[in-house]
Amino acid sequence: MVVDIVVSVILIASVLLQSGKSSGFAGLGGGESMFSGKPTDMDEALSRITVVFGLIFAVLNIVIARLQ
Repeated sequence: MVVDIVVSVILIASVLLQSGKSSGFAGLGGGESMFSGKPTDMDEALSRITVVFGLIFAVLNIVIARLQ
């Protein structure tokens, strides 16, 4: 259970630290403004961390559910 809490805190932090890609549906107006921003190394690293910890979180919660 402690590992689950640690993984969830890391997952939340990695999502909150990512920069916004656009302002939702308002960003759909300009075609070139949507694709003009290049992701930085930090954005790419945070994206990978989010995916990895999301998968760990899902698998860990399935295992915890099976054990109970």
